[in-house]
Amino acid sequence: MARPKDHLPMPPAQVKTLVATFTDFRKALDPGDPWANSRLAIVIKAADAAGWSRRATASALGISRERLQRIAKFPPAAKHRMPAHELGAAFPAASVAAFRKHEDEISLRRKRAEAAVVAAIRSAHHTAGWPYNVLGALVGTSGERLRQLAETDLDTGGEPAPSFEPFTRLLKETSAQPRSARALDLAETEKLRLLADRARKATKTVGKRLGHNPSPEKIRALEAALEYRLASEELSALLIGLKAENVSWPDLDTACGYKPGGARARAIRHGYAQTPPSMSPYTPTLLPGWPEPAQISQLTDSASV
Repeated sequence: MARPKDHLPMPPAQVKTLVATFTDFRKALDPGDPWANSRLAIVIKAADAAGWSRRATASALGISRERLQRIAKFPPAAKHRMPAHELGAAFPAASVAAFRKHEDEISLRRKRAEAAVVAAIRSAHHTAGWPYNVLGALVGTSGERLRQLAETDLDTGGEPAPSFEPFTRLLKETSAQPRSARALDLAETEKLRLLADRARKATKTVGKRLGHNPSPEKIRALEAALEYRLASEELSALLIGLKAENVSWPDLDTACGYKPGGARARAIRHGYAQTPPSMSPYTPTLLPGWPEPAQISQLTDSASV
């Protein structure tokens, strides 16, 4: 099922113009573009017919033999007359000049294609307000690639840019009134403060050393550290539970004495939402008689601190 769009679509004619402009640009940069290679093959195929070796032709034209071999696979776009090869003769200067002329044509085509696509992207983004990621989806590339093109220092003042309809985002329909934030009461605030104080003493290595099913010996050896670790887990469960009751993150940060975003980061690491790649997931400590983290939030009203 297709994901509904949050904006009005670009008119088909404008999409066609944008796609054609980007396609021309991509072809102009493609080393295997038939148009460009057929132009270069004119001199190379004429040299073959005149009896010049591929090695001599590549050396005279200033290209590698590998590149010459690739170009020679394309049919020439036109004919070029060359004198027959004679032992000791120099490669015809007129043929070298003809090859350079075709290279200039290809270079000019690339510059024009780049100017056209940059002008189009700037018109669509800067003038009409279309986001780069939306434009990228239309032409089959990433929004970052289009941003890089648009932000080059290329002067497109003399390039006619197509016009685009302004980007219009659709307003989301809301079927229910948003819930108002719930304030913490004094008991909850005090409990958060006490747990946060104890949780600050929890070490980051205890979890990996204990694992999921620690032995009694390990538990006794790490009893003090374990107490703070379990307080840390209880705090996280309490934060998640209070957030589910629509308590704001700023209020939770204040109650715990955290900097802005601290309570949310702790909750995410402890299972509130999907853990981002930059953050390692938390390994809970499972002990006989101790409730699992998902159950702790259900016991916060009666649990002592």
